[in-house]
Amino acid sequence: MACIGSVFPQITAVRRKKSASFILGKVSHSPRRVGRSSLSVVAESSRPRAFMDISCDEEAAGRLVFELYPEYAPQTVENFATLMSGERRSIDPSLSYKGCSFEPYKGKYAYTCKGRGKNIYGKKKFVETTAMSTSRNETPGSGGGVYYGLPVDLDDDPNAIVVAVPISGPGFGTSRFVICRVGGSPGSVKERLLANLLVLGNLVEGVSTLQQMSSRDVEVKIEDCGLL
Repeated sequence: MACIGSVFPQITAVRRKKSASFILGKVSHSPRRVGRSSLSVVAESSRPRAFMDISCDEEAAGRLVFELYPEYAPQTVENFATLMSGERRSIDPSLSYKGCSFEPYKGKYAYTCKGRGKNIYGKKKFVETTAMSTSRNETPGSGGGVYYGLPVDLDDDPNAIVVAVPISGPGFGTSRFVICRVGGSPGSVKERLLANLLVLGNLVEGVSTLQQMSSRDVEVKIEDCGLL
């Protein structure tokens, strides 16, 4: 299991040079949209990955694996990845997603976890406003809205699933995150699903696990989590 220090060796350099991708020394100046084209090159990528081992009603349901894109919002991804690694639990036991539960699924193509309500920066609320100003995206259609971070191709891949954090509303700027089934949602939902979210990465393993999480009457819990 990787630690946050080894995965983000150049995090401060990226804050000074936001236009380039930096992960593990691999630089790319061309942003990729989440969809069929980006998912097809996952094996060649050296981007950091985070995992969650999920249980449904205390029975193992499998693992979710996310590929993260820190070049769009390095500090926000650092917060999410550190809470996934749990490496600061010795300082504050609340700085980890391990043992946290998801909110009951409401059938709206989104799976929300509040975490324990703290970010790693010691602030009551944390929002990466500079990154948001340089990574603004618009969803199509009259019912659409604005989202930030990793651009998502809403029409390309029916299986596109992303992990994001809210930039307003309850729990924003702390540990709250949401998994959105963008590709499989109907058009009217798809136009609004990512509104007011900052997209951090996409799901690369665990579609069957997510399907098990879709039942409305089970308790979904993160039994373990970390970085790969």
